[in-house]
Amino acid sequence: MNDIDFFSANRYIFLPTKNNPKVALCVDDKNLAKNAFKLYNPFSLKARILKKFASFSLVHCNNISKLLFTFKQKKSNIAKYLEGLMNEELQISLYFATAGDKVVLQLQTKNAKIVGYAKYPTSSLGIKRILNEVKAFEILSAKNLLKPYMFFAEYDSKPILILTELDGKVEIVSNNIVLKILEKFKRDKKYTLKNHPRILNIKYSLKKLNMFKELNKVEEICNKSSIYYSLVYEHGDFAPWNIIKVGEEYFPFDFEYFIEDGLEYFDLIKYYYQIGSLLESKKN
Repeated sequence: MNDIDFFSANRYIFLPTKNNPKVALCVDDKNLAKNAFKLYNPFSLKARILKKFASFSLVHCNNISKLLFTFKQKKSNIAKYLEGLMNEELQISLYFATAGDKVVLQLQTKNAKIVGYAKYPTSSLGIKRILNEVKAFEILSAKNLLKPYMFFAEYDSKPILILTELDGKVEIVSNNIVLKILEKFKRDKKYTLKNHPRILNIKYSLKKLNMFKELNKVEEICNKSSIYYSLVYEHGDFAPWNIIKVGEEYFPFDFEYFIEDGLEYFDLIKYYYQIGSLLESKKN
């Protein structure tokens, strides 16, 4: 965030605070503000209350709330670049990734139409993850499992991935829906654990990192198992906040941790681990 400015020439609200923002939302008018708040989907009660209060104030008490909550920004060079790429004057809202590796830019027209979302890395790790997501889109869109991305470009020698909008609701979904989503990503090959490509890759990584205690544990588990597990396209960060309901369908998004040769059940475990660990504060 300190190295590059991402703003369009608009007024912004920073949540939860200006000094440590999770999002910077364009709020020049109530329609832009309403769309901008789609970028902020917190699951904690405190953050949901903050979102509800801020969005209500900006949409229904716009003139007063502008004076209290918002800050005017100048148009950045990257905003100008994106305007040229999209052939539109853009109103940009920003989501700052918790890992500090990227920003996600919501791109709106002056008429408050969302025309896409741009991902831009802020670290070498962010570059690696965005390029991995490009790989995921190319593999999965070819199999009609994802819609293809809109643009892949470069700014300041770094990749920009621009995606179409999925206009829907992010929420915790039922077990049946989770299983239905994951079923689509199964492939037509099965392996025992000791021969599964995902496990072989994990063992290789553990050996490379000199993590021999963990390597021995994996080998012990594999040697006790004779069950065959499917090869899958593994999302890698399968969690409630990475699933969106559009109409009556559910779509996973954010494929930065994508594993082409993934293991059946890893995404399922991750989904419920994230709920228990991050939302329910369970330990051990």
